[in-house]
Amino acid sequence: MKKSAKILAVIILAAVIYSLIPVTCLYLKNDPVQYTNDQAADKLKANMGEFFEFIVTSDCHSGLALDDSASLKSIRHMNREKRFQKAPIDFVEITGDVSFRGSAWDYRIFNGIRSLIKMPVICAMGNHDNDGDGPNLFKKYIGKDEMSFSNRNSYFIVLNNIVGDLTEKQFAYLEEELKKSLAYRHRFIFTHKPPISPYQQSWYRPELSPWAYAFMKLCEKYRVDIVFTGHEHMFKNGNYGGVRYVTSGGGGIIPHIPAGDGGFLHYTVVRVYGDYVDYEVRRIFPPLWEFFAYYMWKDVFYFLKAALF
Repeated sequence: MKKSAKILAVIILAAVIYSLIPVTCLYLKNDPVQYTNDQAADKLKANMGEFFEFIVTSDCHSGLALDDSASLKSIRHMNREKRFQKAPIDFVEITGDVSFRGSAWDYRIFNGIRSLIKMPVICAMGNHDNDGDGPNLFKKYIGKDEMSFSNRNSYFIVLNNIVGDLTEKQFAYLEEELKKSLAYRHRFIFTHKPPISPYQQSWYRPELSPWAYAFMKLCEKYRVDIVFTGHEHMFKNGNYGGVRYVTSGGGGIIPHIPAGDGGFLHYTVVRVYGDYVDYEVRRIFPPLWEFFAYYMWKDVFYFLKAALF
């Protein structure tokens, strides 16, 4: 029995060490060529047809080993999505917080992580990306923090709401873009902070701000299909005024809420089939070393909390 336990411990230790290899290689690799949101969107212009998919994730918080290791595991699964060959996966959208604290190191690591994704990547700006010299680095590595682009039968709008609000100028811009989007069958919005908190126990209460209601009424008016956000490190969705709101903030950052409430590593695959839009959440088991270092203890804590209180 003791011998079997020792063998099992050695196997687990070897697996844990092996799970550290990808993030170690990431930090040792040379800087890849960087590209901007506009350059990524340009690659979509030749796409034809009405059947396609795209991937949404958020809050990879690059620059911290815990986050980077999880992001790499998630990316390996993203790149394998094409094996199903149901429809082409046109691009990946990251709805903000691509960096841990907006530093040069964070953006450099994000650039390396992004280069591993086999599809074009378009990013919104998150509040962490605004720290320090973040705005200048975001412009250098990613480009515009607000933009719109089309792909096949759909129109996409990227907004910057890192302050948790939208200005009158931004509302005017959004409505103009939504008017343009009426020429397309589907409309999608990407922004970092959701207009309504998807988690009742969260400290984040955007619905108490006037901008949130105005934003949601505008989305309802122009029949937006889905608003994708991050900021909260979980997967949650809801339907308000005929518009779907999806928070997909599990792109790498360690979640702090129970796995049963959406606090797990994941990304979302969106399918556009002519008139129809659907999505699936892909839950990813974290790297083994990270599971033992954090995820296991988080779930144990919430299990004991529920059992005792």
